Parts: sequence; structure tokens; C-alpha cells
Amino acid sequence: MESRKRKNYYGQRNYYVEGNTARQLELLPELPLEHDTRRVPRNTIRKNREKASHMNPGYVLFLSVASVVTFMICFQYIQLRSQITSRIENISTMETELSDLKIENDAELSRVNNSIDLEEIKRIAMEELGMVYASKEQVILYEDKDAEFFRQYESVTNE
Repeated sequence: MESRKRKNYYGQRNYYVEGNTARQLELLPELPLEHDTRRVPRNTIRKNREKASHMNPGYVLFLSVASVVTFMICFQYIQLRSQITSRIENISTMETELSDLKIENDAELSRVNNSIDLEEIKRIAMEELGMVYASKEQVILYEDKDAEFFRQYESVTNE
């Protein structure tokens, strides 16, 4: 068995024995008070306590205002997060509704397009109503460089 010395946080030496049997501890003589580094003079303790307990009214007012401002900022943040969450839910609901309406619209458009028989319309127009295709001399070409489309409000003549 071997005896070793180790210093603790305060610089004191502790003796310990390595091994598997319990030994009786040897007590070291106590050091005189002036050598104990853990002891702090009483005046220093009293001054530190006075500093810690003394708060002037300006400092108290500053801490109060800072606390109120911090609380208000946190409250506003929570309100904004709540508004954002409710708006996201509202947008999600509206997107679902839009998707459903698009599906219904596409289905209705498909149903209408399938119900139209263009050959039947052409037959009725030509046989029953007497319509004919326009000849080349009836077609007038019109060029308008200012607009992309043309609306006819008056007669168009070939000039």
C-alpha cells in the first residue's frame, strides 16, 4: 500500500491510501488561522453584503421599466405568432377550397365539352338554317398595328 499527497482547491494537502483495506485516518494538526486561505476578513464580508443589499431608486426604476418592456415585447411576440398561425390555417383552408372548386370546374367543363356534338351543329347550321362558308371575296383582311386584337364597332371596308 502506498500513501499519496494531493492538494485540494484551497491548497490544503489531503492524504489518502490506495489499496483494498480500510485504514485508520491520521489527523493532521490544524493550521493557525493566518495560514487558512479559506477565511475572509469580516470587514470584507460586511462590505460585500452591504453592496448586495443596497439598491438605489434609480436602479429599481430601471429594472422595473426593463421588466415591463420585456413583458410587452414577449406579449406582442406571442400575439404575432398566434396571428400568423391562424392566417396559415386560413390560407390552408382556402387552398383546399380552391383545389376543390378547380376540380369541380374541370369536371363541369369536361361534361359540357363532351355534350357538344360539333358535327350536329354544323349539319343544323348548313341544312336547316342555310349557312354556307364565306368565299374569298367576302373575306376582308384588316391589319391594326396598334392593338393585338380587334373589336368591330362599325363597318370595316377595304380601302
